[in-house]
Amino acid sequence: MSYYANSFHKKAARIMIVVCGLLFSVFSFVYLYVFQREMLEALHYSLAHGKTHFAPAVSAIVITLILLLLRWGVNSLLGLKGYVRALSYVPSFLVLCALTDVGRDVYTSSYHSCWVWLLPLLIIVFIGVTYWLRGVFRIRLNQEDNTMGIVNGNLFILLVLCVMTVLCGNSDRSFHHELQAEYYLRNRDYGRAMQVGEKSLEASRTFTALRGMAMARTGSMGDRLFDYPQYYRSDGLFFPDDSLQTLRYTNDSIYYLLGARPYKGEDRNVFLRNICYKGTGKYTSLDYYLSALLLDKNLEEFATAVNDFFEPEDTLPRFYREAMVLYHSQRSDSVALAARDSSCVRRFMEYKEKGKEYVSAKERENWLRRHYGNTYWWYFDYQN
Repeated sequence: MSYYANSFHKKAARIMIVVCGLLFSVFSFVYLYVFQREMLEALHYSLAHGKTHFAPAVSAIVITLILLLLRWGVNSLLGLKGYVRALSYVPSFLVLCALTDVGRDVYTSSYHSCWVWLLPLLIIVFIGVTYWLRGVFRIRLNQEDNTMGIVNGNLFILLVLCVMTVLCGNSDRSFHHELQAEYYLRNRDYGRAMQVGEKSLEASRTFTALRGMAMARTGSMGDRLFDYPQYYRSDGLFFPDDSLQTLRYTNDSIYYLLGARPYKGEDRNVFLRNICYKGTGKYTSLDYYLSALLLDKNLEEFATAVNDFFEPEDTLPRFYREAMVLYHSQRSDSVALAARDSSCVRRFMEYKEKGKEYVSAKERENWLRRHYGNTYWWYFDYQN
């Protein structure tokens, strides 16, 4: 009887090892490939200095296999079994934490992570403490009479380790969006870059500038600019001067896109105006100039620029049309207003009429945002 019981427990232990290994493999691959792919790519680029190609799926698979081997080595050393067999995955989960706990300074030359010394220290402490405890509780660990209790105990340990890893990894959504957009820009997939975080109301200045580059590359800035949150006025077209807030792209990347760079201390809007009127910039410079005027709500100069750079018969991009309708409406220029796109004028009139239905300013703003939040009119009226 004891022989069959012992055989059953051994078989159950093998099944549990396979199940735990499978669960860890699935978690590791999904976590690295789906949720932390941007962090992994950023870390790879930083360590390799951009000299090697990054393959997300292959990297996730290779890392997972290495971590499984690490678990096998740890368990061979410690001989964990019974209720705490899954503790042999602790070093593997610590490695996952180290790989995904990446900060914004990942691209700086002075970048260093505390995990460089913390990871080996934690693994050594874990092995030492576990080895000592294994000797203290050796008799208890060798008792494998409650199979379901052992399975549940090990699954609980895995769950705790998974939660710990998720909490340690970088979960800054804005940073993830920045890295995603940057990745697609580097691969010249500008359409995908513009799709990153398109439903989110969060947008850092770096992310906003990256979106601007993608729109400029596709010539869609005049049609897409206010489809996204714009919180920084014309400053959002450029990266912050703080190097810790930028990634691999900097303002030099934008100046290259424009075909010129400003003089030291020159105001950026003046710079954009000069390269457009002097013709020293690339075709993208006009979109940047007109967008900067719209973002700063400078309709007077915008209308002048439109008349200077577009023929009357030209079809203006969507947001340029909306801005011109607003410009003529402010001046009660009914003749010029009637000459504009009739559907755009009609929608503008609906926007104004709907706004009058709400007495509360906050209710009016929220309702109009839900229905007209992707128009220049809403930005002009409500975005500070």
